Amino acid sequence: MQRVVRSGPAAMAVLAVATGARAQQTEVLVRGDSAGNWTSRGDEQDSARELTDAASLVEPLPGVYVRRFGGDDSFATLSIRGTSSSEVAIILAGVPLTGGADPSLDLATLPLWPGAIAQVHRSFAPAALGPGSLGGTLVIEPPRATAPAATDAWAGVGSFGEARLRVGNVSDIGGGARVATALSASRSDGDFTYYDPLLSTPGHAVSTTLENAGHAAANGLVSLALPVRWGAANPGALTVTLLAQDRRQELPGTVIGPTPFSNLASDRQLASAELTGAAGPGAWSARAWGRRDGIHLRDPLESTILGPTSADQTIAAVGGSVGWRGHPASDATLEAHVDGSGERFEPGEYVGAASPPGATRASVGTALDAEWRPATRLTFAGSGRIDGWVDAASDGTSDHELRPTGHVGIEAPFDGVTLAAHGGATGRPPSFVELYGDRGAFIGDPMLRPESAWTVDAGGRVSRGQDRLRGAIELVTFATWADDLITFVPTGAYGRSKAANIGRARMLGAEIDGRARTGPLELRVSYTALAAENESACTAVVGPCEHPPLPARPANDVVADAIVQHGPVSVRAGVDAVSGMFADLSGSIPVPPRVLTSVGARADVARGVRLAVDVRNLFDVRTGTYSGALGPVREPIGDYYEYPLPGRSVLFTARFSEPPTEAR
Repeated sequence: MQRVVRSGPAAMAVLAVATGARAQQTEVLVRGDSAGNWTSRGDEQDSARELTDAASLVEPLPGVYVRRFGGDDSFATLSIRGTSSSEVAIILAGVPLTGGADPSLDLATLPLWPGAIAQVHRSFAPAALGPGSLGGTLVIEPPRATAPAATDAWAGVGSFGEARLRVGNVSDIGGGARVATALSASRSDGDFTYYDPLLSTPGHAVSTTLENAGHAAANGLVSLALPVRWGAANPGALTVTLLAQDRRQELPGTVIGPTPFSNLASDRQLASAELTGAAGPGAWSARAWGRRDGIHLRDPLESTILGPTSADQTIAAVGGSVGWRGHPASDATLEAHVDGSGERFEPGEYVGAASPPGATRASVGTALDAEWRPATRLTFAGSGRIDGWVDAASDGTSDHELRPTGHVGIEAPFDGVTLAAHGGATGRPPSFVELYGDRGAFIGDPMLRPESAWTVDAGGRVSRGQDRLRGAIELVTFATWADDLITFVPTGAYGRSKAANIGRARMLGAEIDGRARTGPLELRVSYTALAAENESACTAVVGPCEHPPLPARPANDVVADAIVQHGPVSVRAGVDAVSGMFADLSGSIPVPPRVLTSVGARADVARGVRLAVDVRNLFDVRTGTYSGALGPVREPIGDYYEYPLPGRSVLFTARFSEPPTEAR
C-alpha cells in the first residue's frame, strides 16, 4: 500500500477537509489500510464493468454481498462479512445516512456520479467516522471541489426501458474558491419474465411477467470549497455540500405475493458544512450537518397484502462534530473527535393499517484514533469510542444505554509483503423499524436487545511488479462472535420479515482480492467464503447438535473479470457466482445457487470519447435447482427468496471526459 505523506500546518488543514481527514491513496492494484483495518475501494472510473447504480459499484468488492429484490434499481441492501444490512453504517459526504430511524438503507436510493468512490471498512472503521456497526461502514465520496478541474458525462440506454445519465464538473471560480457540481438521473420500466413456480408443473415451465417494477429518479449535488485564514499564517478551509434527490419506485412484490399497483415515492435533502484550520502540529475541524428523508407509499386500488394502502413517513436528523488531527510526535498520528446527533421518525398518516409509533433518538460520542510507527518496521493502531443514546417513542416506551467499542491492530511490512491483524468489539442498538416495525413488510419487536460482537481478522497482501507480470493479492481471514444478533427473518407467505434476536451467532470467513496484468491481459478476482451459524439453535438431526446457517448469507460469492486491451479497444468477460444460501432460520429453505456470465467491450473512438456495450447474464439464466426432500426443486434465481432476478440484459453507453479518461 502506498501512503500520502504531508507535513506542515497548511497541508494538515487541506488534509482535514478531505473526507473525514482521510488522505486519498495513490493508484495501486489492491488497496487497504492494514494497520487500522481492512478496507475495499470501488472507483467509478476504474470499474471493469459499466456501472448502473451505486449497488453495482460495491458489488465486486471482497467481503461484500449486495442483495437485490429484483433487477437494477430495485430495493437493494448491503451485507459485509455475513452481517445483516441493518448492521452496516453508510456515510455520504460526511453525513450518516443510517441510524436509529433508518438502519437498512436502500442502496438504490444512493446517487452515482462520475468519479464517485466507495470505500468499505470491513468490520472495523475509524472511530472519527462516527458510531460504527457490526458489519462495518460504507463511505461514499461524491465529486470533490478540491479535485482537478474536469468535466465528465456518461449516458446509457438498454434493456427493460433503461435510460441513465451522469454528469459531473469541477471548476475554479476565482479567489481560490472551487466548486463541484453533479447530476444523475435514471428510469426503467423494469418488467421482465421469470419462471413461475406456482403455475409450472414437471415438464411444463410457465413464465410470468413481473409487472410494476419500474422507477424514475433524479438527484443533484453542489460542493463548494472556500479558503479561509485565521491570521496571516494560519490557513483553513470551508467546505459546503448540498444534495437533493427525488425518486419514484414501483413495488412488484414477490412471485407468490404480487403487489401490481403499489408504489413508493421518496425524497432526500442533505446539507453539511465543515470548517478547518491549522492548530499546532495538526489541524482542527468542525462539522455540522442535517438530513431529511420523506417516504410516501401508495396503492390506489388497495391491492397490497403487506399492510397499509397509503402511508407517509418523515425522517429528520441533525448532528455535528469537533475534532483535531495531527502528529503529536514524529512517529505518531492522533485524531480525536466529539460528536452528537438527534433523529426523529414521524410516521404521518396511515390508511389501511395502524401507524407505528413516532420515535426520537439523541446520541453523543467521543472518538479517538491513534497510529504509532516506531523505529521498527511495525505499525500499531488503535481506535475507540464511547457512545450513549436515549430513545423515546410516542407509545410511552423509552430506553437508554452507554457502550464502549474499539479495536487494535498491527501491521508488519516486508519486502513486497504486508501482514496485518486486528481485534476488537463492536455494537449497535436496535433501530426504530426493528423495534416497532412499519405495519407492512417489516414486523418489529419492542423487546429487542442491543447487539454486540467480538471480531478478529488477520491476513496479508503480496505485491509484485516485473516487466512482463505485475500483480497483487490480498488474503484475509476473519471470525465474529455476536451476542443478541438482530436479523430480519422471512415470516409467512407474502414477503414479510420479522426482527428477532439470535442469542449467539458465529461468522467465519475468508476474503480474496486479486489483480494481475501481463501484456494486454488483466485479471480481477474477488471471492468471499462464509460460514455463518446460529449457535443458539440446533437442527432436528440424530446425534450431536448441528447449528443451522444464518439466513440470506451466501457461503460462496465470487466476482471475476478477464480484460484484454488492444490499442483503444478492450474486451471483457466476467462471471458472478453465488451458492450456499438459505432463506430461513432453520436452514430448511435453500436459495438456488447461480452462475451468471457477462461480457463487454469498450472503444476510445476520439479524444475523450468512449463507447461501450455490456451484456449481463449472457446465457439468459433464469432458474436454479436445489435438492429438496422429494427430489430436485426448480426455482427462479434471486438474491432473496421469492424475488426473481431478470434474464439477459444489454446496456449501450457513451462517455465524454475532459481531460480525457486514460485508456484502460
